[in-house]
Amino acid sequence: MKKAILMVMAVAAICSCGAGKKNDVAKALVGDWEIVEAGGAAVEAGFEKPTVSFDDKGGVHGNTSINGFFGNYEVEGDAIKFGEMGVTKMMGPTPEVETAVLEGLDSAAKVEFADNDNASVLSKDGKTVLKLKRTELSENGQEEAAAQESAESAE
Repeated sequence: MKKAILMVMAVAAICSCGAGKKNDVAKALVGDWEIVEAGGAAVEAGFEKPTVSFDDKGGVHGNTSINGFFGNYEVEGDAIKFGEMGVTKMMGPTPEVETAVLEGLDSAAKVEFADNDNASVLSKDGKTVLKLKRTELSENGQEEAAAQESAESAE
């Protein structure tokens, strides 16, 4: 009987760890990101730096370096899926960057975090299609910066 109870508790603990990861990835993604690499190449700004912003309600918008885009996304575990995107239609100096950004969004399947401020979007075959760098401090980053500032002022 004790073994059965321990087994049930172990299974429950393992399942709850997976559920926490799902929420962690979705929460970690919310915010503003600069797209620093698309399609395996470093990006250069056209009219603007390429960006992407995720809200906590499943909305996404950004800039391809020339045009703005907007739509929705879903995260389940570390898997990501973008819905149909609306895109403005201007011409600009970096069409290859725009194409790589839009193709990256279209082929996105998974998100991996190097740390709180650096993430990669991968295709189904595991190829990195977009590299992202956070452009705002996360809550953890703000707390760490405040703690560091407080420690420095105490010295």
